[in-house]
Amino acid sequence: MKTISVIGSCVCRDLFEKDTENFSFHTDIRFSSPISMLASPVEGVVASFDSFKKNVPTVNGKWYKKNLINDINKTAFSALHERHGEYLILDFAESRISIADISLNNKKNHLLVSNSVSFRAHYNASFKKGLLKNSKITTINPLDYDDNLWKQTIHNFKENILKIFKEENIILIKNMPAKYYVDRYGCLKPYFSKDHFESICCCEILLPKLYDMWIQECPKCKVIEIPEYVLGIQNHKWGNHPFHFTEEYYDYLLDCVKSIILDNNVGQTKALFNNYETIFKKRYLDALNKTAKYIPNSNDFTSLDLLKEYEEFNSLGRKQKLLISFAIDKKHCLKNFKRIKKGE
Repeated sequence: MKTISVIGSCVCRDLFEKDTENFSFHTDIRFSSPISMLASPVEGVVASFDSFKKNVPTVNGKWYKKNLINDINKTAFSALHERHGEYLILDFAESRISIADISLNNKKNHLLVSNSVSFRAHYNASFKKGLLKNSKITTINPLDYDDNLWKQTIHNFKENILKIFKEENIILIKNMPAKYYVDRYGCLKPYFSKDHFESICCCEILLPKLYDMWIQECPKCKVIEIPEYVLGIQNHKWGNHPFHFTEEYYDYLLDCVKSIILDNNVGQTKALFNNYETIFKKRYLDALNKTAKYIPNSNDFTSLDLLKEYEEFNSLGRKQKLLISFAIDKKHCLKNFKRIKKGE
Protein backbone atom coordinates (compact mmCIF):
# COMPACT_ATOMS: atom_id res chain seq x y z
CA MET A 1 0.00 0.00 0.00
CA LYS A 2 1.46 3.33 -1.13
CA THR A 3 0.53 6.44 0.83
CA ILE A 4 -0.38 9.62 -1.05
CA SER A 5 -0.67 13.32 -0.27
CA VAL A 6 -2.25 15.80 -2.67
CA ILE A 7 -1.84 19.52 -3.27
CA GLY A 8 -4.05 20.71 -6.07
CA SER A 9 -7.37 20.21 -7.78
CA CYS A 10 -9.87 17.42 -7.12
CA VAL A 11 -8.55 15.60 -10.19
CA CYS A 12 -5.41 14.64 -8.25
CA ARG A 13 -7.50 13.00 -5.56
CA ASP A 14 -10.38 11.53 -7.54
CA LEU A 15 -8.17 9.50 -9.85
CA PHE A 16 -7.39 7.14 -6.95
CA GLU A 17 -11.00 6.17 -6.27
CA LYS A 18 -10.69 3.23 -8.64
CA ASP A 19 -7.71 1.75 -6.80
CA THR A 20 -8.00 1.69 -3.03
CA GLU A 21 -6.00 -1.55 -2.83
CA ASN A 22 -2.70 0.00 -3.88
CA PHE A 23 -3.10 3.59 -2.62
CA SER A 24 -4.30 5.33 0.53
CA PHE A 25 -4.65 9.03 1.32
CA HIS A 26 -3.03 11.00 4.08
CA THR A 27 -3.33 14.74 3.49
CA ASP A 28 -5.32 16.61 0.86
CA ILE A 29 -4.65 20.36 0.48
CA ARG A 30 -7.29 22.04 -1.67
CA PHE A 31 -8.65 25.47 -2.64
CA SER A 32 -5.35 27.21 -1.81
CA SER A 33 -3.22 29.18 -4.24
CA PRO A 34 0.54 28.90 -3.59
CA ILE A 35 0.53 32.68 -3.06
CA SER A 36 -1.92 32.30 -0.20
CA MET A 37 -0.20 29.25 1.25
CA LEU A 38 3.08 31.17 1.48
CA ALA A 39 1.60 34.42 2.82
CA SER A 40 2.23 35.46 6.42
CA PRO A 41 -0.39 34.83 9.10
CA VAL A 42 -1.91 37.80 10.91
CA GLU A 43 -1.54 37.94 14.66
CA GLY A 44 -4.87 37.58 16.39
CA VAL A 45 -6.60 36.04 13.37
CA VAL A 46 -6.87 32.32 14.10
CA ALA A 47 -9.64 30.39 12.42
CA SER A 48 -11.19 27.31 14.04
CA PHE A 49 -14.31 25.26 13.56
CA ASP A 50 -16.00 27.66 16.01
CA SER A 51 -15.44 30.47 13.47
CA PHE A 52 -18.17 29.03 11.27
CA LYS A 53 -21.32 30.48 12.80
CA LYS A 54 -23.75 29.46 10.07
CA ASN A 55 -24.05 26.42 7.87
CA VAL A 56 -23.55 27.00 4.17
CA PRO A 57 -25.01 24.37 1.81
CA THR A 58 -22.56 22.56 -0.52
CA VAL A 59 -19.42 23.87 1.25
CA ASN A 60 -20.33 23.10 4.86
CA GLY A 61 -18.52 19.80 5.31
CA LYS A 62 -15.66 19.38 7.78
CA TRP A 63 -13.24 18.81 4.90
CA TYR A 64 -14.12 22.20 3.32
CA LYS A 65 -13.73 23.95 6.66
CA LYS A 66 -10.43 22.24 7.44
CA ASN A 67 -8.92 23.41 4.15
CA LEU A 68 -10.22 26.92 4.74
CA ILE A 69 -8.78 26.98 8.28
CA ASN A 70 -5.37 25.96 6.91
CA ASP A 71 -5.56 28.70 4.29
CA ILE A 72 -6.48 31.44 6.78
CA ASN A 73 -4.04 30.33 9.48
CA LYS A 74 -1.24 29.53 6.98
CA THR A 75 -0.87 26.01 8.38
CA ALA A 76 -1.07 23.94 5.18
CA PHE A 77 2.63 23.04 5.18
CA SER A 78 2.64 22.17 8.87
CA ALA A 79 -0.44 19.99 8.34
CA LEU A 80 1.44 18.20 5.56
CA HIS A 81 4.49 17.81 7.75
CA GLU A 82 2.50 16.30 10.62
CA ARG A 83 0.83 13.69 8.44
CA HIS A 84 2.03 13.09 4.92
CA GLY A 85 2.25 10.23 2.50
CA GLU A 86 5.35 8.86 0.85
CA TYR A 87 4.37 10.43 -2.48
CA LEU A 88 3.02 13.85 -3.38
CA ILE A 89 0.62 14.34 -6.29
CA LEU A 90 0.67 17.95 -7.39
CA ASP A 91 -0.90 20.33 -9.88
CA PHE A 92 -1.20 24.12 -9.96
CA ALA A 93 -4.84 24.38 -11.00
CA GLU A 94 -5.75 26.18 -7.77
CA SER A 95 -3.42 29.01 -8.81
CA ARG A 96 -6.27 30.21 -11.01
CA ILE A 97 -8.16 31.27 -7.87
CA SER A 98 -8.05 35.00 -7.24
CA ILE A 99 -6.51 36.32 -4.03
CA ALA A 100 -8.59 38.12 -1.40
CA ASP A 101 -6.47 40.91 0.10
CA ILE A 102 -8.28 41.49 3.39
CA SER A 103 -7.75 44.79 5.17
CA LEU A 104 -8.45 44.38 8.88
CA ASN A 105 -9.55 46.85 11.55
CA ASN A 106 -6.35 48.84 11.90
CA LYS A 107 -5.81 48.87 8.11
CA LYS A 108 -2.14 48.07 8.73
CA ASN A 109 -2.58 44.32 8.73
CA HIS A 110 -3.50 42.55 5.53
CA LEU A 111 -4.43 38.90 5.28
CA LEU A 112 -4.07 37.17 1.92
CA VAL A 113 -6.52 34.32 1.40
CA SER A 114 -7.48 32.27 -1.65
CA ASN A 115 -10.78 33.73 -2.84
CA SER A 116 -12.37 30.32 -3.33
CA VAL A 117 -16.08 29.57 -3.51
CA SER A 118 -15.80 28.14 0.00
CA PHE A 119 -14.14 31.27 1.39
CA ARG A 120 -16.63 33.64 -0.23
CA ALA A 121 -19.60 31.66 1.07
CA HIS A 122 -18.33 31.47 4.65
CA TYR A 123 -17.09 35.06 4.64
CA ASN A 124 -20.60 36.28 3.90
CA ALA A 125 -22.22 33.82 6.28
CA SER A 126 -19.86 34.05 9.25
CA PHE A 127 -16.47 35.72 8.97
CA LYS A 128 -17.46 39.31 8.20
CA LYS A 129 -19.45 39.47 11.44
CA GLY A 130 -17.00 37.38 13.46
CA LEU A 131 -13.42 36.35 12.73
CA LEU A 132 -12.89 39.11 10.12
CA LYS A 133 -15.31 41.71 11.47
CA ASN A 134 -15.13 45.18 9.87
CA SER A 135 -12.76 43.92 7.19
CA LYS A 136 -12.64 45.02 3.58
CA ILE A 137 -11.64 42.83 0.64
CA THR A 138 -9.75 43.74 -2.51
CA THR A 139 -9.67 40.96 -5.09
CA ILE A 140 -6.44 40.37 -7.02
CA ASN A 141 -6.51 38.45 -10.31
CA PRO A 142 -3.65 35.92 -10.48
CA LEU A 143 -2.80 37.32 -13.92
CA ASP A 144 -2.00 40.65 -12.24
CA TYR A 145 1.06 39.11 -10.59
CA ASP A 146 4.12 39.35 -12.84
CA ASP A 147 6.35 36.43 -13.78
CA ASN A 148 9.07 37.42 -11.30
CA LEU A 149 6.66 37.17 -8.39
CA TRP A 150 5.40 33.82 -9.62
CA LYS A 151 8.98 32.54 -10.03
CA GLN A 152 9.78 33.51 -6.45
CA THR A 153 6.52 31.94 -5.28
CA ILE A 154 7.26 28.65 -7.03
CA HIS A 155 10.81 28.67 -5.63
CA ASN A 156 9.59 29.23 -2.06
CA PHE A 157 6.84 26.67 -2.58
CA LYS A 158 9.46 24.14 -3.64
CA GLU A 159 11.64 24.91 -0.61
CA ASN A 160 8.74 24.08 1.71
CA ILE A 161 7.75 20.95 -0.21
CA LEU A 162 11.26 19.46 -0.21
CA LYS A 163 11.35 19.68 3.58
CA ILE A 164 8.61 17.06 3.54
CA PHE A 165 8.92 14.96 0.36
CA LYS A 166 11.79 13.51 -1.61
CA GLU A 167 12.04 15.23 -4.98
CA GLU A 168 11.87 11.93 -6.87
CA ASN A 169 8.63 11.09 -5.03
CA ILE A 170 6.80 14.12 -6.38
CA ILE A 171 4.49 13.64 -9.37
CA LEU A 172 3.39 16.74 -11.23
CA ILE A 173 0.20 16.36 -13.27
CA LYS A 174 0.02 19.15 -15.83
CA ASN A 175 -3.75 19.44 -15.53
CA MET A 176 -5.51 21.97 -17.74
CA PRO A 177 -9.24 22.71 -17.99
CA ALA A 178 -11.46 21.05 -20.56
CA LYS A 179 -12.73 23.44 -23.20
CA TYR A 180 -15.90 21.49 -23.86
CA TYR A 181 -18.01 18.83 -22.20
CA VAL A 182 -20.29 15.86 -22.82
CA ASP A 183 -23.87 16.77 -21.96
CA ARG A 184 -26.49 14.38 -20.55
CA TYR A 185 -27.51 13.42 -24.09
CA GLY A 186 -23.97 12.52 -25.14
CA CYS A 187 -23.48 15.71 -27.20
CA LEU A 188 -20.37 17.84 -27.01
CA LYS A 189 -20.73 21.50 -26.06
CA PRO A 190 -18.22 24.27 -25.34
CA TYR A 191 -17.99 25.87 -21.92
CA PHE A 192 -19.49 29.27 -22.66
CA SER A 193 -20.67 30.50 -19.26
CA LYS A 194 -18.86 33.65 -18.14
CA ASP A 195 -17.27 32.11 -15.02
CA HIS A 196 -16.08 28.99 -16.80
CA PHE A 197 -14.82 30.92 -19.79
CA GLU A 198 -12.82 33.38 -17.69
CA SER A 199 -11.34 30.52 -15.65
CA ILE A 200 -10.30 28.67 -18.80
CA CYS A 201 -8.68 31.81 -20.19
CA CYS A 202 -6.75 32.38 -16.97
CA CYS A 203 -5.53 28.78 -16.94
CA GLU A 204 -4.46 28.90 -20.58
CA ILE A 205 -2.27 31.91 -19.83
CA LEU A 206 -0.98 31.04 -16.35
CA LEU A 207 -0.67 27.28 -15.84
CA PRO A 208 1.84 26.40 -18.60
CA LYS A 209 4.22 29.00 -17.16
CA LEU A 210 3.86 27.66 -13.62
CA TYR A 211 4.42 24.08 -14.73
CA ASP A 212 7.59 25.11 -16.56
CA MET A 213 8.80 27.05 -13.50
CA TRP A 214 8.18 24.04 -11.25
CA ILE A 215 10.03 21.63 -13.54
CA GLN A 216 13.02 23.99 -13.59
CA GLU A 217 12.96 24.06 -9.79
CA CYS A 218 12.39 20.30 -9.40
CA PRO A 219 14.01 18.53 -12.36
CA LYS A 220 13.91 15.14 -10.59
CA CYS A 221 10.15 15.13 -10.13
CA LYS A 222 8.02 12.92 -12.35
CA VAL A 223 5.70 14.61 -14.86
CA ILE A 224 2.43 13.44 -16.37
CA GLU A 225 1.53 15.32 -19.54
CA ILE A 226 -2.03 16.29 -20.42
CA PRO A 227 -3.34 15.09 -23.81
CA GLU A 228 -4.41 17.62 -26.41
CA TYR A 229 -8.09 16.80 -25.90
CA VAL A 230 -9.82 16.31 -22.57
CA LEU A 231 -13.54 16.62 -21.93
CA GLY A 232 -15.68 17.64 -19.02
CA ILE A 233 -18.94 15.88 -18.36
CA GLN A 234 -22.28 17.30 -17.32
CA ASN A 235 -23.31 14.45 -15.02
CA HIS A 236 -20.04 14.42 -13.04
CA LYS A 237 -20.65 13.69 -9.36
CA TRP A 238 -19.19 17.08 -8.38
CA GLY A 239 -21.12 18.95 -11.10
CA ASN A 240 -20.28 20.24 -14.55
CA HIS A 241 -16.95 22.10 -14.48
CA PRO A 242 -13.88 22.38 -16.74
CA PHE A 243 -11.84 20.43 -14.17
CA HIS A 244 -14.39 17.61 -13.81
CA PHE A 245 -13.46 15.16 -16.54
CA THR A 246 -14.74 12.06 -18.31
CA GLU A 247 -13.72 8.66 -16.97
CA GLU A 248 -11.14 8.13 -19.73
CA TYR A 249 -8.96 10.92 -18.38
CA TYR A 250 -9.02 9.62 -14.79
CA ASP A 251 -8.15 6.14 -16.10
CA TYR A 252 -5.21 7.59 -18.02
CA LEU A 253 -3.89 9.47 -14.98
CA LEU A 254 -4.25 6.46 -12.67
CA ASP A 255 -2.45 4.21 -15.15
CA CYS A 256 0.38 6.77 -15.35
CA VAL A 257 0.67 6.99 -11.56
CA LYS A 258 0.71 3.20 -11.25
CA SER A 259 3.43 2.97 -13.89
CA ILE A 260 5.54 5.53 -12.02
CA ILE A 261 5.01 4.34 -8.45
CA LEU A 262 4.26 0.62 -8.68
CA ASP A 263 6.22 -0.33 -11.80
CA ASN A 264 8.97 2.31 -11.59
CA ASN A 265 8.51 2.80 -15.33
CA VAL A 266 8.20 6.49 -16.19
CA GLY A 267 8.74 5.73 -19.87
CA GLN A 268 5.45 3.82 -20.02
CA THR A 269 3.53 7.09 -19.59
CA LYS A 270 4.24 8.02 -23.21
CA ALA A 271 2.55 4.85 -24.46
CA LEU A 272 -0.39 5.53 -22.12
CA PHE A 273 -0.60 9.06 -23.51
CA ASN A 274 -0.83 7.71 -27.07
CA ASN A 275 -3.38 5.11 -25.99
CA TYR A 276 -5.58 7.80 -24.45
CA GLU A 277 -5.55 9.80 -27.69
CA THR A 278 -6.56 6.69 -29.62
CA ILE A 279 -9.44 6.04 -27.23
CA PHE A 280 -10.56 9.66 -27.39
CA LYS A 281 -10.70 9.72 -31.17
CA LYS A 282 -12.55 6.43 -31.30
CA ARG A 283 -15.18 7.47 -28.76
CA TYR A 284 -15.68 11.16 -29.40
CA LEU A 285 -14.39 12.38 -32.75
CA ASP A 286 -17.42 11.22 -34.70
CA ALA A 287 -19.74 12.69 -32.04
CA LEU A 288 -17.85 15.96 -32.32
CA ASN A 289 -18.72 16.23 -35.98
CA LYS A 290 -22.35 15.13 -35.56
CA THR A 291 -23.23 17.03 -32.38
CA ALA A 292 -25.08 19.82 -34.18
CA LYS A 293 -27.92 17.49 -35.12
CA TYR A 294 -28.88 17.03 -31.49
CA ILE A 295 -28.77 20.63 -30.31
CA PRO A 296 -32.16 22.40 -30.41
CA ASN A 297 -32.42 25.63 -32.42
CA SER A 298 -29.05 25.14 -34.09
CA ASN A 299 -30.14 25.97 -37.63
CA ASP A 300 -27.50 28.58 -38.33
CA PHE A 301 -24.50 27.28 -36.42
CA THR A 302 -22.90 23.96 -35.49
CA SER A 303 -20.98 22.77 -32.46
CA LEU A 304 -17.98 22.15 -34.66
CA ASP A 305 -18.14 25.79 -35.78
CA LEU A 306 -18.19 26.84 -32.16
CA LEU A 307 -15.17 24.71 -31.35
CA LYS A 308 -13.25 26.20 -34.25
CA GLU A 309 -14.22 29.68 -33.09
CA TYR A 310 -13.08 28.78 -29.57
CA GLU A 311 -9.68 27.66 -30.86
CA GLU A 312 -9.37 30.99 -32.65
CA PHE A 313 -10.27 32.74 -29.40
CA ASN A 314 -7.46 30.88 -27.65
CA SER A 315 -4.96 32.30 -30.13
CA LEU A 316 -5.90 35.88 -29.22
CA GLY A 317 -3.70 38.02 -27.01
CA ARG A 318 -4.50 38.52 -23.34
CA LYS A 319 -5.88 42.04 -23.83
CA GLN A 320 -8.26 40.88 -26.53
CA LYS A 321 -9.40 37.99 -24.34
CA LEU A 322 -10.17 40.26 -21.44
CA LEU A 323 -12.07 42.70 -23.65
CA ILE A 324 -14.41 40.07 -25.07
CA SER A 325 -18.10 40.42 -24.30
CA PHE A 326 -19.13 37.15 -22.68
CA ALA A 327 -22.58 36.16 -23.94
CA ILE A 328 -24.17 32.92 -22.81
CA ASP A 329 -26.20 32.67 -25.99
CA LYS A 330 -23.96 30.79 -28.43
CA LYS A 331 -25.06 32.70 -31.51
CA HIS A 332 -24.05 35.95 -29.83
CA CYS A 333 -20.74 34.37 -28.87
CA LEU A 334 -20.06 33.65 -32.52
CA LYS A 335 -20.83 37.24 -33.43
CA ASN A 336 -18.48 38.50 -30.72
CA PHE A 337 -15.66 36.29 -31.93
CA LYS A 338 -16.12 37.47 -35.49
CA ARG A 339 -16.26 41.11 -34.38
CA ILE A 340 -12.98 40.78 -32.46
CA LYS A 341 -11.28 39.02 -35.38
CA LYS A 342 -12.18 42.01 -37.55
CA GLY A 343 -10.68 44.34 -34.98
CA GLU A 344 -13.95 46.11 -34.22
